[in-house]
Amino acid sequence: MTESDTTEYHPFIAIEEGDEHIILEDCEIDARTHGPDKASEPHTHDETHIIFMRTGEMHWEIGDEEYHATPGDTIVTPANTEHKFEVVGDEPSKTLCLIAPARSPEDQGPSGGHEITKPDEV
Repeated sequence: MTESDTTEYHPFIAIEEGDEHIILEDCEIDARTHGPDKASEPHTHDETHIIFMRTGEMHWEIGDEEYHATPGDTIVTPANTEHKFEVVGDEPSKTLCLIAPARSPEDQGPSGGHEITKPDEV
């Protein structure tokens, strides 16, 4: 078996870097770190979002379903389906999100406009 030549490949996610975003012709890829104090308000997107859990734990509500996601899990939020998330525990959650189809150029860029800081526990 011959080894693959990866000289033309470029790293997308740097180990110690912050969030990253790449726009391809038909989709976008968004690498994000959600702090342990983060959640989102209920929202929808015109595109399908496929989220790959890399680290941490998150609670997801998608439509009428609830999911507890850990590293290796995949979460799918179909287009126009209300959903929200909350980071669980004291560790940040790193995710990789595939957005398809790609959004219009004026809407492209890192996601996160729906992310909020969770209120302090009472």
